[in-house]
Amino acid sequence: MKHKEARILVVGDNAVDAEQVCGMLRGRYPHTEATTDPTKSDAVFDRLKPQLLVLAFKSLEACERFYLGLYRRSEVIQSLAHRTLLLCDKESVHRAFDLCMQEVFDDYVLFWPLVHDARRLPMSAHLALCALDQEQALEPLSELATLARRAEALEEQLAQQVKLGRVHAQNAQSSARMAQASVSRAMGGLSERILANGLDNALTVRDASRVKQAFGNLQRESLIPTLEQVVRAAQPVQDWVDTITSELAEPLRATQAMVHRAKRSRPQLLVVDDDVFMRRLLKQLLTSEQYDVEGVGTAADAQLFLTKNRPDLILMDVLLPDSNGILLTRELKAGQFHMNTPVIMLTGQTEKQVIVESRKAGAVGFVAKPFNRDILLRKVAQHLAH
Repeated sequence: MKHKEARILVVGDNAVDAEQVCGMLRGRYPHTEATTDPTKSDAVFDRLKPQLLVLAFKSLEACERFYLGLYRRSEVIQSLAHRTLLLCDKESVHRAFDLCMQEVFDDYVLFWPLVHDARRLPMSAHLALCALDQEQALEPLSELATLARRAEALEEQLAQQVKLGRVHAQNAQSSARMAQASVSRAMGGLSERILANGLDNALTVRDASRVKQAFGNLQRESLIPTLEQVVRAAQPVQDWVDTITSELAEPLRATQAMVHRAKRSRPQLLVVDDDVFMRRLLKQLLTSEQYDVEGVGTAADAQLFLTKNRPDLILMDVLLPDSNGILLTRELKAGQFHMNTPVIMLTGQTEKQVIVESRKAGAVGFVAKPFNRDILLRKVAQHLAH
């Protein structure tokens, strides 16, 4: 039976309800557990690592509080692929619908009173697990797209290193030529001093022509050839730098084609927000729209990510624990990255000064928190199309 080994956790505030839900699921999913103890629920979640989390609280507010708290308390949930199923009564069904449309939860079941469709719960569990299977099946494609974008970043780094290598090679040759000229001048000056005054009367010159000849021979036979070898030694470096781009032209074209296909099929977005729940919410929403989404919580993590990746768009929170989104955007646009990636600011601050400073830093748009799903998606699509 499909999904027989699936792990399901039922969490609620009523032991009778929780056991009733478990009884309806265990026939198909034996690895179903329940917890109604708020002091133990986090530990049970971390131990079981459920693929499906069923929220059976009597109020939707309690469901939201528990799930938000779980994201803030548990390290497991941040990396665990799972789906959420919300149980509600007929008075709160509209609110449950809205929460699922906002991607806070994945699905809901009208559970109380349980009179018409007793099979709806196991069916919803089945559909949730199938959706999770599909999501995990797409992960290799997402990883391939990520590798393609990293190759794009590598291409940029290679171009910078080739440019730097060319400068170093030219400097090495220039330094060798300058040394050659300097030694020649020094030898000529020494010869003139000896001929003029015997090097402060330390030497007696009886045959000036022979002294000049000796110094000339020293320059021609020893010093100049040695310095010429230094110049020639730098030439292969110069030649290598000049030809490396053409040598790698074909692999680079293949990389560019792969990057183009990756961007066209699944654009990559980076979410920079220190609120774990907000990152999860945005990732779930945007992933459902066929975007590859990565999330980080600090400016330092964002900078580290951008050394290896070139996302197609960045969603940037204004307030960060180690910086702020305006400053980070300015650094990304003008600093070592020189990025053309569009940045949309996520902010609960709608003061005019925040908007003005964000624009000056290079942001292309704003989304106010709490965000409207349709407005967010429209702005993302708009700036990806530019």
